[in-house]
Amino acid sequence: MRFCLLTTFFPPQHFGGDAVLVAHLANALAAAGHEVQVVHCRDSFGLLQGDVPESPFPLDPRVRVHSLDSFWGPLSPVLTYFSGMPLLKAGPLGEILAQDFDVVHWHNISLVGGPGALRLGKGVRLCTLHDYWFICPTSILFKYDREVCTKKDCIRCTLVHRRLPAPWRAGGLLRRSIEYVDRFLAPSRLLQEHYRNSGLGIDPTVLPNFVPALPRARPARRDAYYLFVGRLVRAKGLQTILPLFVKTGRPLVIAGAGEFAAELRRLAAGSRRIEFLGRVPFDQLPPLYAGARATLAPSICHENFGLTVLESLQQGTPVITSDFGTLPELVARTGGGLVFRNEKELAEILNRLDADPDSARALGEQGASRLEDFTPEAHLTRYFEIIEEEKRRQR
Repeated sequence: MRFCLLTTFFPPQHFGGDAVLVAHLANALAAAGHEVQVVHCRDSFGLLQGDVPESPFPLDPRVRVHSLDSFWGPLSPVLTYFSGMPLLKAGPLGEILAQDFDVVHWHNISLVGGPGALRLGKGVRLCTLHDYWFICPTSILFKYDREVCTKKDCIRCTLVHRRLPAPWRAGGLLRRSIEYVDRFLAPSRLLQEHYRNSGLGIDPTVLPNFVPALPRARPARRDAYYLFVGRLVRAKGLQTILPLFVKTGRPLVIAGAGEFAAELRRLAAGSRRIEFLGRVPFDQLPPLYAGARATLAPSICHENFGLTVLESLQQGTPVITSDFGTLPELVARTGGGLVFRNEKELAEILNRLDADPDSARALGEQGASRLEDFTPEAHLTRYFEIIEEEKRRQR
């Protein structure tokens, strides 16, 4: 079959998360013998890059990548942001999607074309909801950049996040556009429930994310340390656990970059055992996971999946997560981690693992043995079932 995957960010011009999942899917489809083309907006990464460097990612050479860059540069994604339409990208998108694809699969549509682009393309049209963008202008339901959103105040919240309101959200463009999608997909039950209750009429099918099979890596270092991998933003919650590591002198390795990095470095200034590596390329992460006593995921927002949980468990390293979003769901399904609700519980967990490192390794190995639901094979089996269901419905 012929697939076209469309998303705003894609390696090496990406911030992680959704872009990595699109790359995983492209690789898995190509390895299974399918024709795969990927479309992304290079201008969007240039607009938002800041001090985040590009990050390479191993991509199957059979995958064809279209990197959209306009003569007008960042003006293209800016116009899409305000209008919700492809506008300057409409020509290239239309030309690519005029091909006879069996499946057109949208991912992060925010700047690659906005909701107005959903009407483009033929065949089975899918859209994966990697975050809350359809119902939240900031995509993460993190109100005023400080707490989980429980009551909407979108305009003020958007300004606090240093973004301008998008006028198209006040009209009916989104409701009209989602009618062109045959099936919405969500990586978790939590995300599914948020959209079911959104009032938009979106009822997504749950299709969990996956990690490709990787061999066990040799640990990056011999000394014991804890690990954080992710974008350095307030919603990831790293600032909530740094004081504990400063106070106890525990070693913590932080792999990631983002606009909150300077503040995190300030909070960690009292400890010489907290190390900031900056952004680490994907192929250098397995040794870091393999050498850690545990990987920390202290998010304080509605995490929609938590890919680092799977990546860590794949290397036999347990995870310690906050009680937010889908993180506890992943810990429960794999049995490969522990969940904390406050600093006291986190301190107790760290003390326990430090006193008994063998129990930490056993916990990680247990999680590694229960990843059968998160393999490329499991993902593609259900993915093709969904495609066939939509083909039958269309007939």
